[in-house]
Parts: sequence; structure tokens; C-alpha cells
Amino acid sequence: MFGVLTNWTVLLCLPRIASFNKSFGYITWNQAFGDALQSTTVFILVVPMVFFDLEFLKTNSNYISLSMLLGYDISVLSHLLLALNRLCVVASPTKFQLYNEKLTFSMIIAVNIYAFASIVIFFLSGCKYSWSSEMWMFLYHVSNQCVTFSFYAIFCKYICIIFVIVLIDVFVICKARLMYKKSRTDASSRPMNSKEICFLVQTCLQGVLFSIELICYFIISPTVEDTWVRFFMTTFAFSTIHACDGAISIACNSDFRSYLYKKSIRKIRPGAEASTIYGSRVETTTMGFRSRSTSRYSANFQH
Repeated sequence: MFGVLTNWTVLLCLPRIASFNKSFGYITWNQAFGDALQSTTVFILVVPMVFFDLEFLKTNSNYISLSMLLGYDISVLSHLLLALNRLCVVASPTKFQLYNEKLTFSMIIAVNIYAFASIVIFFLSGCKYSWSSEMWMFLYHVSNQCVTFSFYAIFCKYICIIFVIVLIDVFVICKARLMYKKSRTDASSRPMNSKEICFLVQTCLQGVLFSIELICYFIISPTVEDTWVRFFMTTFAFSTIHACDGAISIACNSDFRSYLYKKSIRKIRPGAEASTIYGSRVETTTMGFRSRSTSRYSANFQH
């Protein structure tokens, strides 16, 4: 339920915030779409199936899993685009304008087509990813063809993507720290402002959570015998990561929080003035960075 609320909040409200009409906002919206699809499928179908032991849903759980895998694919690939977005901006904030709006839309469309095509290929291959009542988790159908397919097309693909995301995040963090240190001694260097740091934190946190979930699901859980432990490392972790994505997107963006606060105040007090809602001064201390800025975005970083 938490994942449904947070991700649908991002999905519905993000387009109404003017400062998010840039590449980072578009990619975040697409990521929220994948997370919302996965969280909604789990909440509406998987949870009743498990709690009420519904045999009909268990029999057709391989079809339910297709929606979950589609949402997972879109979310992970959007994470990769977000990491690349941060890399481009931090590596060359004034010269490297890779992420213009037109190219961003093309990449988002390509990512979604690839995710959908992967699910179609998986379905046509005859492999099944269905619920196991004994293991309390979704498992791939045991056959030589499916084991090979799931290892290379699922595990290896996600591991490579997450590995690339982690490498990019590490480089971006190191580069950002150097930028901050240089700005203290070189007046011509622009330090990262508080909102830029929050965007960086959002990307890194989401990448770390996905890395942990992937390692627990594919590497550690096969060695675990306790059913409850295995459940929390697989089914629970798989759903919780997507729920956390929406919460991180809201928590790391002051404009988003301000918008939600204004909407809630207007419902409580229809005549409330927006000027009393949110302060323009922001002070952030995160990951060794400390900066002050006005509420205006840096034009380069929004790309």
C-alpha cells in the first residue's frame, strides 16, 4: 500500500511541477511508472493470493509476474538513465549537453520498448516465473532452457546494469566532492547547490537499494534455508525497493514536497496563501557537502 501511494503520487503530481520539466524530471516520471506498475500488481493480485491462499491466482501467477517484471525492467533501466544524466552534468556541466528534452524522450521510449520486448520474448520462450507456496517467492520454472534463459537474460542483465550504475555513482560522488573542494579555493568554479546535491543523493540511494535487493535475491537467498528469512530477502525486498523509490523521490525534492504541502493546505484551508508555505532559503549538509542557495535551480543541472 505504501508503494502504491508514493509511486502514484509521483506519477500524478510530478508533471504539474514546472521545475521538473527537464530531463531529470521526465526520467524520474518514467521510473515512477515502472515502480507504480510493480507495486500496484503486488498490492492488488499478489497480496490477496498469498494472504487468502487463492488457488486461481496461484495457478495463473506466471501471468501476474509478467506485469511485475515489466515494471521492474522499466524501473531499473530508468535508474541507469538517471545515473547517466548525473554523470553528464557533473562531468561537464557547461559543455556536455547530451540530455536535451528531445533526446531524453527518445531514450525513454527506447527503454520502454526494450522492456516490453523482453517480456514478450520471455513469454514466447515458454518459461514461467510463478509463485512457489513452498518457497514463499516467485521462481523460474525448472528446465534446462529456462535456467539458461533466466541466468543470462535476467540475472546477468540486471547485475551488469546495477554494476554500471554503481560505478557511475561512485565516479559522480568523487567528482562532486572535487568540485566542492575546488570551489573553495577557485572563485571561478561553481559549487554544487543544495538541490543539485539532493538530486545526486536521490540517484545514489536508489542505485544502492537496487544493488542490495539484487544481491539478496539472486546470490544470498539460494543459500538460505529458513523460509521467513528467504521471504524477506526475496519477495519482501523485491516489493519494498519499489515502494522506497517513490518515497526517495519525494524526500529528495523540495519543490515536490512544497507542492504536496500546498495542495494539502488548500484542501484544509481553501483561502491559504502560497507565500506562507515554503521558505526560499535552503541549507543542506549531505555526504560531506555543505552549501547554501536560493530556491532557483541551476539551469545546467536541470538538463
